Amino acid sequence: MSDYFKKIKKIRYGDILNQSDKIYAHLSNKDDRIETLEEHADLCIVYFKRLIHVKNLEKVFENMEKILFSKRNPDYIKLFREMLYHTIYLHDIGKINCNYQVNKMKNNYHRKYLSYDSNNSTHSMLSSILYMNEYYPEIKKNVDLSARNQFIALMVMNAYVISRHHGNLISMKDFEDRLLNPDGDGQQLATEQKIIYEDVYIREVFQGNPRACLQSIINRSRKYLKERQKEASIDFYIYVRFLSSLLFSCDYYATTEFKTRKEIMDFGTIEDVWHLFDIYKSNPIYKSIQTYRKSRYTKQKVEKTEDINVLRNEMFLEAGEELEKNQHSNIYFLEAPTGSGKSMVSFHLAFQLISGNKELNKIIYVYPYNTLVEQNMNSLAKIFGEEETKKNISVINSLVPIKKYKIETKEETEEMSDNIDYDRSLLSWQFLLYPMNLTTHVSLFRYFFGCGKEDLFPLIQLANSVIIFDEIHSYRNDIWKNIIIFLQHYAKILNIKMILMSATLPDLGKLTDTQAYITRLIKDRNKYFLNPVFKDRVKLDFSLMELKEDKMEKLIKHIQKTAEIDNINILIEFIFRSSAEKAYEILKDTDISGKEVQMLTGDVSSYERKNIIHKFCSRKNLILVATQVVEAGIDIDADIGYKDISLLDSEEQFLGRINRHYAGHNKYGIVYFFDMDNAGLIYRNDIRKDKILTLAQDDMKEVLIKKDFKTYYDKVIAFLKSRGHIFQDFCVDQVETLNFPEVEKTMNLIQGDIKYSVFLSRKIELEDGKVLDGDIVWEDYVNLLENTEMDYAEKRVRLSEVAVKLQYFVIQTRDPAFKWEKHIGDLYYLSDTEEYFEDGKFIRKNFDNDLFIN
Repeated sequence: MSDYFKKIKKIRYGDILNQSDKIYAHLSNKDDRIETLEEHADLCIVYFKRLIHVKNLEKVFENMEKILFSKRNPDYIKLFREMLYHTIYLHDIGKINCNYQVNKMKNNYHRKYLSYDSNNSTHSMLSSILYMNEYYPEIKKNVDLSARNQFIALMVMNAYVISRHHGNLISMKDFEDRLLNPDGDGQQLATEQKIIYEDVYIREVFQGNPRACLQSIINRSRKYLKERQKEASIDFYIYVRFLSSLLFSCDYYATTEFKTRKEIMDFGTIEDVWHLFDIYKSNPIYKSIQTYRKSRYTKQKVEKTEDINVLRNEMFLEAGEELEKNQHSNIYFLEAPTGSGKSMVSFHLAFQLISGNKELNKIIYVYPYNTLVEQNMNSLAKIFGEEETKKNISVINSLVPIKKYKIETKEETEEMSDNIDYDRSLLSWQFLLYPMNLTTHVSLFRYFFGCGKEDLFPLIQLANSVIIFDEIHSYRNDIWKNIIIFLQHYAKILNIKMILMSATLPDLGKLTDTQAYITRLIKDRNKYFLNPVFKDRVKLDFSLMELKEDKMEKLIKHIQKTAEIDNINILIEFIFRSSAEKAYEILKDTDISGKEVQMLTGDVSSYERKNIIHKFCSRKNLILVATQVVEAGIDIDADIGYKDISLLDSEEQFLGRINRHYAGHNKYGIVYFFDMDNAGLIYRNDIRKDKILTLAQDDMKEVLIKKDFKTYYDKVIAFLKSRGHIFQDFCVDQVETLNFPEVEKTMNLIQGDIKYSVFLSRKIELEDGKVLDGDIVWEDYVNLLENTEMDYAEKRVRLSEVAVKLQYFVIQTRDPAFKWEKHIGDLYYLSDTEEYFEDGKFIRKNFDNDLFIN
């Protein structure tokens, strides 16, 4: 057990409260049990210490201390630790509120303290007030004037965390206003409403002058934060979020143990990394790489090779060697061509990091799309085996139900075989309590920047982890600088090792003032990118870009001609869904040499998408008309492609869908680019949409042919650097002021119009012949939501299972003018929807043509 808090002075409830044993924290209605405030606080500290030990959080706190205290004054370090400890221990002290005790805890002992002057039954803000009341005198007494404002600012941040432990994060200004405004609940609790707790709390509140003290506290805190360097505000931002996550976790674990009588011991760390690493090393691919290592090619021989596996082996070994030389780094860039085995390399790097650093204990693999998460679970099953994959790896997204754990008993009878431990199942999902987690960029950014409690729950689990970012170029480039700087700070403070990888990887380090602790794992990218095995896998043809009129008609004729080649699959990507639908309608009614035509857009359900992908990957003589969903979100392989030009990154991603199994002899593998729709309407805020950075320019054609993405990204980054003042404004206006909701809004990866979710009820025949009835799915969903008797954890797990079925029926629309019969929350129900489908496919225009106000 960590001795991090061994030397601190601990507050005892009996020293500051009258009759502390008569103050309740929780009730269990099932069995009439009572948990006192002190019992709950003690149990929170048990989990606090357990998390510190299991998650190696002592390292994180020490990182914070190095940032906060340039001079290692032992008395200040001790006070910092004491204030941190008591943020957990005193977070519920506001439950001494007599109204809370009588009304919420049914504690009649406190009925004698009730007053008609106040009916305030809350406790979080009062806890915050009393926490500051404990530490403001300590700071004034023990901290020199030169450091006093710093400790007052830390005290205010800790108090803010306490005040939000039952709600979403708000701006610090809103919290401060609640303390300073005469009608704010914070100031009211420190002044007129003292009557609801003053008989229990034996200390004088703010030395008898609460208004002046609160004003002084907030003024000093604001002054300190304003005087810090702008990027330093990011460290305080992370500090508050991390402490919030820690408090939420301790409180949740302790409360769950009281209510369920089950101690929580599993925190989802990789306890036996060697076991998982041994399984990984037993994979045939890994073994073949180690065999190659013994008789490795010379550099000259590598450059001339036409064996793709030699290049994959070289990249695998080179990346590992560079990582070994740069263990001190926090962020690693892995730039690798499509088809070079990035996933295999990245997992090896993750295990290599964990094996060499005893503090690291979890792997998070982050994908740009939910569809990729699903697909890669199958790949991981091949690497680790079905049983280990089920046991140690979990998908955290909306498309996969919460992984269920069975109730553990010494003797499991046949009747108990289906018993589910819903509390453990939900807890593991909410807190990422799995050794290896697969999720999406959007989910990860919620953990880093979201304001909801469930956004913050997993943050402490990211500490001492390895996070692999796949296709990071897909992030909004107007916030690239924000992203890389925040990632640097998160990695530094939380001791996270980050691997950023892509076939088109921008050097985001150039957007920062320092590239310290950023390591490029591939030193000579041209050794791989310019090898014909990767460079010439797909030929590029720009002739269709010369079309000036009748573009669709001439494009279709070209596709018809190409379709005369037998035993090939053709992939066509448009920017606008309307263009894809138009091409699909023409092609499916046209003689195209017997080839079947399919369409894949964002309107396609997950079930239909799986069927289309499976058919395209397992058969030949197919034409797939699609939108951008095929660029990186779907694992398919076509022989010939057609693409409407957009961003250069997108062109390279599309090339990755063509001739993927090239072995140096496939005579196909060609992409025809055309220029039909205006990509600027889709990528409105993206600098890469500008014509000078697209295939409309000859020099960008050369960049794509020669895979010279450095030239391309140098231009993009130069432009972004010229807008450096935007980042400074962001720091001053949002981060420095700890305006959490605004930071969340700025860092949101997806920006767009409001969309409405519509449930189109119908019967769907599944692959196994079973029929999924939309009406039954809807009723199951509604009944679950409206069930007030079901345990919360069981409801959440069951809802996650029903949510998977909902995906078969839900479509999105931006236009609110649609007819609906009933709704629950933001989900609207429609029956008799067959008119919106043709051959089982949703036809958007049929739906849009039928819009009218309900």
